[in-house]
Amino acid sequence: MKLTPILSGALFALALPTTAALADMEVTIDGVNASGGAIHVLAFNDQRAFENNMFAKMVSYVKIPAAEGTVTGTLPGLEAGTYAIMLHHDANDNGQMEMKGPVPEEGWGYSNNAGATGVPTYEEAAFEYSGDNAPSMRMNYAPK
Repeated sequence: MKLTPILSGALFALALPTTAALADMEVTIDGVNASGGAIHVLAFNDQRAFENNMFAKMVSYVKIPAAEGTVTGTLPGLEAGTYAIMLHHDANDNGQMEMKGPVPEEGWGYSNNAGATGVPTYEEAAFEYSGDNAPSMRMNYAPK
């Protein structure tokens, strides 16, 4: 059977992998206790990367100026799929999580409001992103 150029081009196009549409995820973070510094928002779609703090494997990131109360920002370029988000209120904007022993001295949080009393698993923080929804997130702070 001889294929016409148009038909063979159409069959070739059907064989190519399709790419999912990318969307920007609007994120809202409640409970920020002070202005100053920045809120780092990191999105992961890999359990191992999330649970082992493999920051080079995050799939999206945004740095939001911190303001007391509620802050919003946009995680760019995400496909529909499963994600877990990690938050850090870097109060002194030095790019590091300040710790006092095992207790964070700066704010933290995760999608699904997981991890209020400990580091959550990927499954606890994971949520399905359809391209037009966002997870529930709240900043946590250790008692002073």
